[in-house]
Amino acid sequence: MKGLLTSKFASNALFVKLMLSFLSVILILASFNLFSHLYLSGKVYQEMVRQNELGLAQTVEGYENHFRLTQNMILALTQSEPWTANLGILSHLKENRRYDIPAEVKSDLATLYANPFLHIENFILYFKQEDYVLEKEGLSSTSDMFGKYYFSEEYPPGYWSRQTMDNQFLKVMPAASFTENTMFSSRPLGRLMPVMVKAIPYEEVYGIVMLNPQRMQTAYGNAGNNPFYILDAQGKLLFSTAENELPEPEFPASGSAHKRVGDQYYFYEKGKQTGFTYVRVTQVAAIAAEMRGMRLLLAVLLTAAVLISILSSLFFSLRLNQPLQRLIAALDRKSGSTPDKLSSVKEFAIIGDRLSSILENNRFIQTDLEHKNSLVRQYAYTHKVKNIPLSGSLADLEDVRQSEQPYASILFKVSFKSLPDEFERHTLMLWKLIQSLMAAGETDRVALQPEQDQLLLLLFDPGPQSGILQALDTLKELLATEDSLYLTIAVSPVYSGETSFTDAYNNLSMLLGERRLNGETQIIVEPRASPSKSFHLKVTHGDELHNLLQSGSEEAVFAWLDRQLEQLRHKDAAAEDFRAFALGAAEQTGKTVMKLNVPQAEAERLSPPPGEPFATFHSTQQYREWLHDLVRPVLAAIRSTSETRDPVISFVLDYLDKHCGEDINLNLVADKLNLTPGYLSSIFKEKTGINFSEYLNNLRIERAKELLMNLDLLIQDIALQVGYQNVNSFIRMFKRSSGLTPGEYRKRYSGEDSLPSSGLGH
Repeated sequence: MKGLLTSKFASNALFVKLMLSFLSVILILASFNLFSHLYLSGKVYQEMVRQNELGLAQTVEGYENHFRLTQNMILALTQSEPWTANLGILSHLKENRRYDIPAEVKSDLATLYANPFLHIENFILYFKQEDYVLEKEGLSSTSDMFGKYYFSEEYPPGYWSRQTMDNQFLKVMPAASFTENTMFSSRPLGRLMPVMVKAIPYEEVYGIVMLNPQRMQTAYGNAGNNPFYILDAQGKLLFSTAENELPEPEFPASGSAHKRVGDQYYFYEKGKQTGFTYVRVTQVAAIAAEMRGMRLLLAVLLTAAVLISILSSLFFSLRLNQPLQRLIAALDRKSGSTPDKLSSVKEFAIIGDRLSSILENNRFIQTDLEHKNSLVRQYAYTHKVKNIPLSGSLADLEDVRQSEQPYASILFKVSFKSLPDEFERHTLMLWKLIQSLMAAGETDRVALQPEQDQLLLLLFDPGPQSGILQALDTLKELLATEDSLYLTIAVSPVYSGETSFTDAYNNLSMLLGERRLNGETQIIVEPRASPSKSFHLKVTHGDELHNLLQSGSEEAVFAWLDRQLEQLRHKDAAAEDFRAFALGAAEQTGKTVMKLNVPQAEAERLSPPPGEPFATFHSTQQYREWLHDLVRPVLAAIRSTSETRDPVISFVLDYLDKHCGEDINLNLVADKLNLTPGYLSSIFKEKTGINFSEYLNNLRIERAKELLMNLDLLIQDIALQVGYQNVNSFIRMFKRSSGLTPGEYRKRYSGEDSLPSSGLGH
């Protein structure tokens, strides 16, 4: 016993080494934690103040640069001689009726509010004596602009009529919430910060710049969730991110300052150019109080942790050492030392049971792996077919066949004339039938299912292709009596070992597209002589269908659709061509509904249901019935819309349709109707659901798409024909609408080799 204890606590014993290792780790961690806390706690306040001052300085620099840039750009605009002359004309617009000038002034204003870095929502020219405003949407009365389109309780229409600039050039006003109130809705515009600008040299003309303070705060503020305030030189609050009022501010004469008030630190900095005071509030007093408590708590926890760690180390060292000592004693007894009952040691019985179980499981796993080896190789073949790299655990299966071994591939695609309730069960039974028919002979084969409705057979050393076709003819005869389904079978030639599975699968997938429209099983060996693309309809047929739909005549539209389907059937077009034509007709019908301004709810009802219903189509009659059902309610809605259209909107739409290539604007059309532009803009938006300018741009872009199909026309000529005097503006508007430049659109959709799959005009 004494010898056992001596060996147990010897310097090189496992128990001693474990205890010393645990104690060393505990001592190092405890020392590091204590030193880190003592050192870093003294740096918290200094670092916090420095970071807040630096962050506020960066924020102030961003705001000051923004205000300076805005002022410089506005000043540069007001010093322009054409601008001054135009303002003089607009100051007496009711007398001179120069309605061509607003468009020129609007383009000047656009250089400001269209600049994303200025964060300007709108630039409003307020003609105080004439009592009207000019902004990005056009001319409006002062009461409409500030009572409807930019309404705020803090800035009613009467507020602006009382404002004067005196000797100031620029006056920044407190931010407020604005809304757009129309006849049927109210849309919040968010918080905006008005900035009044004096339009030199006219005393009664002011510019009102609507800055977006939220975007400015996002761009320049880096205070996280801490409150942030901007005050003018007189201490009036201009903007804040918090609802709480700012205590009595302490304005620094220059530079920055900070002070503690209660549980908060207030950091101030004065802008050098604007004189504004920027304030950031940071919660730090509570943190300081918590840190004092943390020091005491850390001392208690550190002491407790060290004691618990030592006791735990002793306990775990004994727990680890005792089983090993018992195992050594048991081994000694087994080899001839003092005998003992081995069964009385529970751990040995458990270890024996676990080892027996592990060996038994190992034998079972080996057997199971042998049975599953073929399935794993099927996965490897599937990865080869779809060109998917194998994972590292399957690297030994990368070479799944000999490179010089010839093979042939067959791709089966099943189609149902009416989808069964148990699609997977029917498909599985069919795949088993196919594999049993193709299993004749000594040919090595692999069956894969790349898609749910497809089966791919790889036949190695298959012999001549004629033998494969003979077996497929037998399958075709068996399926001839089956009325509910049919197959499309693509057969490859016998490839040498150099052709990859991926290329073979891609070639077979293209052969599937050669299928003709009928309900019979078809075997396709090679593509037809004339390519399928020749059966796509010309782009101009889209305009023809659009004009027929506009007429509202069922007889004319049905006859046109039937004629196109008959031409496809006469030319022996592929089933994919019929599908492409049906999709194109549906797309063109939707565009016609949009162009005729059918009400939104009605347009959604007339839209075709989501998804494609063509999976079970196998005859021209099915496509004919589907297309008739598609356009019938559309034609009825078009006739109804034509009968009830508002005369004013009818005139505007007809005029824009005939003159969209000319220099048209809202004022010109309103003058022809003896209406005010504001009223016409309001009623046009109410009746059509779209702004006048947006509708005109959409109409011009659609006309441009039609002209781009004529390869003899230059893009700059097309821009002029549809009403854009500047080709760069045309390209920018076209890309914004369609996602492509005119050149890219023409390249994609104009040539025969790249017609859209719908076969109809875009």
